[in-house]
Amino acid sequence: LEFRRVLFRSAGLSAAGVTGQDVTITTADGTCDAFFAHPDGGRHPGVIIWADAFGLRPAVKDMARRLAAAGYAVLAPNPFYRVTKAPGIDSANFSFSNQADRAKLGTLMGSISAPNAAERDAEAFVAFLDKQASVDPKKKMGVQGYCMGGPLTVRTAAHLQIGRAHV
Repeated sequence: LEFRRVLFRSAGLSAAGVTGQDVTITTADGTCDAFFAHPDGGRHPGVIIWADAFGLRPAVKDMARRLAAAGYAVLAPNPFYRVTKAPGIDSANFSFSNQADRAKLGTLMGSISAPNAAERDAEAFVAFLDKQASVDPKKKMGVQGYCMGGPLTVRTAAHLQIGRAHV
């Protein structure tokens, strides 16, 4: 908890200055569970955070809150919603040396790496963000990801030209 307070202080906002909530988003492929965090006041640039292979979990929600504390409206979707609600995998007990664990992870990752899946999702996520009162649709949209989320970030940016013009 002390670490979290330090991160919020360093961003110039307190934990009390950020609102975070679980949301659902209708996509072309179904209903995606996600987490949305934003500063309590004003309108801010939107950001999509693509999770790593362990999906939407408390650590990703904390990242969204920290980015929101820095002045962004952040959407962290469950990339595996087509297969399961978040969290999709128990990362605390996961072992890469366990074949059953790797097989489950492969099934989850396959659901978002299918052709045009991330691109369709990105369209729905941007549309969701654009409708939020805390998002300034005149500002450029951002996208962030790491590990499995890295390629999803590139696919999103290329498809929607995020970073060049707001879509």
